[in-house]
Amino acid sequence: MEKIKANPFAIVIWVILSCVIHIILFKAKVDFDYKIWQRILITIIAIIFTLPTHELIHFVFMKMFFKGDVKIKIIKDSLGIPTLATLAQGEAKKRQRIIMYLAPLVFLTLLPDIIFGFCTKVHLLFYIVPICNSAGCFYDVVDALMVAKKNR
Repeated sequence: MEKIKANPFAIVIWVILSCVIHIILFKAKVDFDYKIWQRILITIIAIIFTLPTHELIHFVFMKMFFKGDVKIKIIKDSLGIPTLATLAQGEAKKRQRIIMYLAPLVFLTLLPDIIFGFCTKVHLLFYIVPICNSAGCFYDVVDALMVAKKNR
C-alpha cells in the first residue's frame, strides 16, 4: 500500500477514474448553460470550497474520536506543494480511524451523488465539488485500506 500511495501514476489513474465516473453518471443532468468564463469561475470556486470543507470534515470526526490535540495546518504534500491537512495526536480505534479517513468521501462525494440520482438538473458548482473531492480522496482511501489491513 505504501508503494501505491507514493506512486504518482496511481494518483493520476484515481483522478481520471473519479472524473470519468462522474461524467458518465451525471453529465446529462448538469446545467452547462454558462459562458466559458462563468464555468471557469464556478470551477475555481468549487476547488476553493472543497479542500477546506474536506479538511473540516476530517477535523470534526477527529475531534469526536481523538482525546488529544487536533489541528488544521498548512503542510507540504509529497510533491512539495503547500496544502491543508488535519493533524491529531493520540490514539483512536481501528474502526474510528477508517471512519475519519472516509468521512469526506461520504459527505462530499457519495451523499451528493446519491442526491443527484433523484434530481433532474444539477448546478455546475454542485457537480464539480464531488469530482474535486473524490479526486482528492486518494490518500484517504489508501490510508483507510492500510488501517483496515492492520491487525489491531
